[in-house]
Amino acid sequence: MNETQVLGALICFGCVTAMAVEQSATTSPSASPAELEFDHVWIVVTRDAPERAALEKTGLKISPDVNRHDGQGTASITAEFQNSYIELMWPDPTVSVAPGAERGVEKFKNRMNWRTSGWCPIGIGLHRMGTATPLPFATWTIAPDWMPKGTAIEILTARDDTKSPSFFIEPDVLAVKEKGKTDKNDPKVGAVQHGIGVQRITEIRLVRPKGYQPVPAFAYLEKARILQSSEGNEWAVEITFDGGQKSQTKDLRPDLPLVIHY
Repeated sequence: MNETQVLGALICFGCVTAMAVEQSATTSPSASPAELEFDHVWIVVTRDAPERAALEKTGLKISPDVNRHDGQGTASITAEFQNSYIELMWPDPTVSVAPGAERGVEKFKNRMNWRTSGWCPIGIGLHRMGTATPLPFATWTIAPDWMPKGTAIEILTARDDTKSPSFFIEPDVLAVKEKGKTDKNDPKVGAVQHGIGVQRITEIRLVRPKGYQPVPAFAYLEKARILQSSEGNEWAVEITFDGGQKSQTKDLRPDLPLVIHY
């Protein structure tokens, strides 16, 4: 994953720095469901991500670089695929926090401690496939200085929502690009070669705890079939690779709130 993608993933978490510009979005006309597509998923984990062992034991390869998010107070590692990536992110006290971003750091910590805090540790990133028409519910945007002028990230989860996943839309410049055929001599090709042979994420299902009432963004994305959901005891995300053609399932709980099908 390149640096632009990393920054996109962490900014979308809802940590708004003093440099960010927030705006309210209009609610009409509404975007067509076909204009949105899944981009990537992140899970907030403990410092230095010892949970990575669960991914590696499953047969997924972790990219070697640790991404330090200066100004945001977080770091992350990723497992990359042809059309997406899974990011494990954690609050890191060795990474700088920009003035005004302290509240965001607290959000990271609350998501990391989701089992006791009640927050959701999962974020779902999207990108647009067509014209950037507004959605049929209120959203807000951030446009920090590191982003190209005139672009912004649209956040679908309300600022003060402490129960829902983080839903967000990245501008095209930050969106994951489908990886086509790669030269076997390209050193980057190894990043998407996993021990269990998976290549593409083809389905996302969120497991929501009993009693959780989906907010408008959650309900909209599910109705649009961008994600699915089911009820369970606690938050988790189920990821299907390659249409589940091998009929295999691996449950990474309790180490990670993650189940994979391939």
